[in-house]
Amino acid sequence: MKVGMSVIRGTPKCACCGGRNERRFVSSGEEVVWAYVCDSAKCNEDQKEIARRAARHGITYDRYAEIHLSQGGRCPVCGQHLGKFDKDVVIDHDHSCCPGKTSRGDCVRGILHRRCNSVIGYLGDDPDKFERIAEYLRGYGGRM
Repeated sequence: MKVGMSVIRGTPKCACCGGRNERRFVSSGEEVVWAYVCDSAKCNEDQKEIARRAARHGITYDRYAEIHLSQGGRCPVCGQHLGKFDKDVVIDHDHSCCPGKTSRGDCVRGILHRRCNSVIGYLGDDPDKFERIAEYLRGYGGRM
């Protein structure tokens, strides 16, 4: 069965523990797919961490998966593949709406690399600063 550009992989029964597998979003390397994944702690630590961090931002696991899939598994800032979910992959939100480290969900903008999210934060979420930097870099051209 096709889901966007991804295929659902696996079976409804876990081969590891014999439990029931649930359809989940999986990103590993360059591959972004929906797969049947066991919900047991023994078999599924990554999905639990995604769900925990998504909940801190007021979104569900499935909403996280939708955002990730809509971005093609890539960071919308640098265009590189996000890779396996870890400390270097973060959920970005609009700090003018929710100034802390978490959000209510309606101001989540995307899923980014931590370094790309930091650049946005360092520039105060100000698109004019980004445009000035781009103009500066284009105008420099290696000349002194």
